[in-house]
Amino acid sequence: MGSKKISNKRLKKQRGKEYGSASKSFGRIATLWEAYLGFPIKAHEVAMMMVLLKVSRSTTASGFHLDDSYQDAEIYLQFAKELHKEG
Repeated sequence: MGSKKISNKRLKKQRGKEYGSASKSFGRIATLWEAYLGFPIKAHEVAMMMVLLKVSRSTTASGFHLDDSYQDAEIYLQFAKELHKEG
C-alpha cells in the first residue's frame, strides 16, 4: 500500500459528507432491502453484508483494487460495530 492510501478515519469522514451519517445511510439501505426481501434487516447487518461483498471481490482483485477492497471491508466492519452498539 503506497503513500497515496487514505486513512480509514479520513475516508469515513469523506464518505459521511457524500452519503450522510452511517446510521442514516445504512438505515436507508436496510429499509430498501427489507422491502425487497420481505423480512427485517438492521443497519449493522447491512454493513456486515457489505463486508462480505468486499471479501468476495478481494478473491479476484489485485493491486489497487485489492488494497481498496480490504480497506473498504475494514471500514464497513467498523461501521457494523458502531451501528450494532447503537442498537
